[in-house]
Amino acid sequence: MYQQLSGSSGKLLGFKISDGITGEDVRQIGAIMAEEIAASGKIRLLVEIEGFRHMEPEELLEKLKFAGDHAGDIERIAVLSDRVWIKSWVEVGGLVAHAETKHFFRSEVEAAWKWLER
Repeated sequence: MYQQLSGSSGKLLGFKISDGITGEDVRQIGAIMAEEIAASGKIRLLVEIEGFRHMEPEELLEKLKFAGDHAGDIERIAVLSDRVWIKSWVEVGGLVAHAETKHFFRSEVEAAWKWLER
């Protein structure tokens, strides 16, 4: 399940992902991102991960396809999570998306938005 964060504005997009994510969620997020890419040229993302335990193969493939199709359109990705294993995943995700990535703990949400804005 996902929700768009209230701090989203223009090319800065934020999403909260909790309790896993479905293929339909990935397609909906992709549509929101594609719309902003068309309007702004490039985007910056904040992804807050809460209670996320797994991703089904279909969702992973959908996500990788979007990342490949829009590799040059995402400038930065800030990932908020208190799970240590996600910090390593963030580094790999940045390589796939060709974007500058940084992990923040969930208590550092303001610092994450500021990092995206600079």
